[in-house]
Amino acid sequence: MPAGRTGSRGGRFVERGGCDELQSYDNRNVMLKIERLSKHYAIGGGWRKSRRKVLRAVDGVDLTVYEGETLGIVGESGCGKSTLGHMIMHLTEPTEGRIEFDGVDLSTLSKEQLRRKRKHIQMIFQDPFSSLNPRMKVFDLIAEPLRTHPDENGKSLADQVHAILEAVGLPPEYADRYPHQFSGGQRQRIGIGRALAVKPKLIVCDEPVSALDVSIQAQILNLLSVLQKRYGLTYVFIAHGLPAVAYMSDRIAVMYMGRVVEIADKERLLRHPLHPYTEGLIASIPVSSPERRGEGRNALTGETPNPLDPPAGCPFHTRCPYAQHRCRSETPVLKTVAGGPDRQVACHYPLEEASKGVATIG
Repeated sequence: MPAGRTGSRGGRFVERGGCDELQSYDNRNVMLKIERLSKHYAIGGGWRKSRRKVLRAVDGVDLTVYEGETLGIVGESGCGKSTLGHMIMHLTEPTEGRIEFDGVDLSTLSKEQLRRKRKHIQMIFQDPFSSLNPRMKVFDLIAEPLRTHPDENGKSLADQVHAILEAVGLPPEYADRYPHQFSGGQRQRIGIGRALAVKPKLIVCDEPVSALDVSIQAQILNLLSVLQKRYGLTYVFIAHGLPAVAYMSDRIAVMYMGRVVEIADKERLLRHPLHPYTEGLIASIPVSSPERRGEGRNALTGETPNPLDPPAGCPFHTRCPYAQHRCRSETPVLKTVAGGPDRQVACHYPLEEASKGVATIG
């Protein structure tokens, strides 16, 4: 991963000569607000609906994204983070809940109003191979959103496409080539250019580097960071790798089995996690020395429970080294803890309390 970055954007802890400094969270504009957002799927049962089970892919998520920041969403595969991103884009209809973008409830918009609003919300997809139409040249791939949402600045379509290619680090002459003529990293640059074409306010990055080689991942992350500063973008950055999320994000939301279990400023979350699952994710980060792996942390053990038959109480209690009787019977809610309104955790015994009296799972 690239070296840690510094700055004062988004109201976060920043590193300056080894000193941490808390930026003010006051007077920020809310770009995206999600309330009680859920997506449930009925599975199996055939004609006997009474035997169907419900898969709660996303279950009652509340999130706020502020203008100009990057909110990272991290969790193991199957935790619901990509489904959440698709619902923000309205590629997947929510079962319930509310998505408010730029002060407007998207569920109240007509199809035409939603189409116009989508100009300001774009997405970078995970797989640069399947997300680009192999029958279209790069020029048409980038020009397609420009034709749907014409730019009124008077520039020709060709000039706009060439400017976008240059912005993502590709020569303008690549516009006449097909996707199969590019490497994975180049294809992802094309996908980024396509998302950038209509000058959005918010971009949902759905695991944009997970399908790329490690050496290319750093280049794409750096490109996203540069573009954010240049165009004043707001990101929702989704990934299952904590190093990539930590590099890109101002704040991080940790998801487990469809729920957000912890939200915090990046520096606070990495240095002082409150949820045992977050602690496990940090302990799972690869280190150069095997002897230091998981040093000072409890690494994740066991398997994620069957989402069609989740355990009672806290969904994580079957893997938690601090679980107590209450955890097996009562589901914790996401609540604000010491450290400000952006420090939240869904745990009956946050790590600061759990460390005072650890109970082994029986």
